[in-house]
Amino acid sequence: MSGTSLTTRDIHNAVAEWGRPDRVLPTWRGRQCWQFPADLWRYAEWCWELAPPFVVEVGVQEGGTSLFLADVLDAIGKGVVIGVDVRPVDLEHSRIVPVWADSVSEAAVEEVETVLMGRRGGLVLLDGSHASDQVYRELDLYAPLADALVVEDTIMRWLPQYNDGPHVALDRWLPEHPEWEVVADPVPGPTQHPGGWLRRRG
Repeated sequence: MSGTSLTTRDIHNAVAEWGRPDRVLPTWRGRQCWQFPADLWRYAEWCWELAPPFVVEVGVQEGGTSLFLADVLDAIGKGVVIGVDVRPVDLEHSRIVPVWADSVSEAAVEEVETVLMGRRGGLVLLDGSHASDQVYRELDLYAPLADALVVEDTIMRWLPQYNDGPHVALDRWLPEHPEWEVVADPVPGPTQHPGGWLRRRG
């Protein structure tokens, strides 16, 4: 993914967008997507670049992003979206395989592995519980499946109301895993995930 590192102004704009009282979440097929529109665009571009055999989306919410990703994979002509969440939602799409379980549970990991049938090299999006201990465990469990991953909502680093968050997990996990590197934050537009876009080295 190409782009330049985010500047202080970029971070300011992202924080301002996050906190806008009139902020309206984008929708896809009538379902809310808990993303900035620019991040949905980035996901589409990254899928087009990588042509991943699968996308694992931890944290489904209303399912808008799952459906968006499945339609992107339809346009590419390959891949499956594995949506992992503790709360079931209706996700009818030929490319979506739901896994309704705690993301760090043995049941969830086994079910994901069953769907993958040994495949690796996908895209992993971590947007479940934002508690750092949970995100750290998700990184350990799901990063081995991926060639690219996004630790979502790292913008919480710049939001003083949060003492914990995905960024805390990433700060702890990344130095332990030199096989991964943070790639330049893509532009244009604000991102909810500054510093959270990772690629496997090599």
